[in-house]
Amino acid sequence: AGEQVIRQIKGHKADAMAGSMVSPLHTLRDESMAQGAYFVFSDLSVRMEGSFRLRFDLFELDDCMVHSRASATSDVFSVYSPKRFPGMMESTRLSKLFADQGLRIRIRTE
Repeated sequence: AGEQVIRQIKGHKADAMAGSMVSPLHTLRDESMAQGAYFVFSDLSVRMEGSFRLRFDLFELDDCMVHSRASATSDVFSVYSPKRFPGMMESTRLSKLFADQGLRIRIRTE
């Protein structure tokens, strides 16, 4: 019931996306205090209204070679027009924990 339509953005990707599309690895602790490796895209946004998924690719640079190591796809998310935007959500506990560890990300509270 209620199938989501996902658009694949082709051609002028730079016009559809804003922010940094690459991230360095950050070594941070999660909510259970386990250390992990995270790639954080805190300023990435989509400029087109609709439902989308993002694909993330991990590459390893080895001398003059580039090796594809992994790929992951995000859950579906919605982008709203300014008139339909429901408002900002509070930052997640994990985001707040990362900020407490020195990661420079914007934190929102209700």
